[in-house]
Amino acid sequence: MTPEDRERLAKSRWQMLQLLRFTGIVLMILGMWIWAGDILRIGGWPLIGLPLFALGAFEAIVLPSLLARQWKSPPSE
Repeated sequence: MTPEDRERLAKSRWQMLQLLRFTGIVLMILGMWIWAGDILRIGGWPLIGLPLFALGAFEAIVLPSLLARQWKSPPSE
């Protein structure tokens, strides 16, 4: 693998991690808004908002670290 290829791979992985974090945060905000706000029904809707918030938290916090750990490990041959 050439240095340019390694740099391109590292850049694309970094962008993927940032995209996961950003979309996770957006899902968390949307989940909180549905959970506690009056967007879908008056008084909030925890049945929909709470799982959406949890999914966003998983995507923003856990998934990037799992992917980074997977990418750091040497390929098994």
